[in-house]
Amino acid sequence: MKKTYFSTFQLIVLTLFSALIVAAKIALRLPIQLPGHSGIFWMAIIIVATRVVPKKGAASFVGIVSGIMATFMGLGDFGSLNTLISYSAIGIGVDLALLLLGNPENLVVATFAGIIGHFAKFLVKWAFGAISGAPLGFVALGLARSIISYLVFGALGGLLGGLTLLALKKAGFFTYLAEKK
Repeated sequence: MKKTYFSTFQLIVLTLFSALIVAAKIALRLPIQLPGHSGIFWMAIIIVATRVVPKKGAASFVGIVSGIMATFMGLGDFGSLNTLISYSAIGIGVDLALLLLGNPENLVVATFAGIIGHFAKFLVKWAFGAISGAPLGFVALGLARSIISYLVFGALGGLLGGLTLLALKKAGFFTYLAEKK
């Protein structure tokens, strides 16, 4: 019998994290008008998911599945393809960051993973804006503000995810999870 990379239990857990991202996108709206402010919630959830299922590709799986869910729910501001690709880019960016930086329980690593993952989403949105023929002057006008906003909210979300991991570790969650395997 062939051994699979993710167990069925791990796939279910990652899919639940994906659903949590979509639910957070719908329910948790901050009353501020800054681009990328939802990164606080996204990045925290995806950072926690990468430690609950500590395998390479976990964040990418969460990003792709949440992108599929969000696409079917009609979320996003530039259409279905942009939604799917931008959600996927977050997961892939976090996976690449953690591959290079290491353990997301380290607050610095979690913060940088949040920045890289959320900035990957910004790059997708910027690319779609450029491809769609938006005037480059208009795109450049809001670019600096958007970059800073995405970096700050990505960092805050990564930090929040790292703090959540430390709290879960202190509470004995990962010891409990290891005993249940």
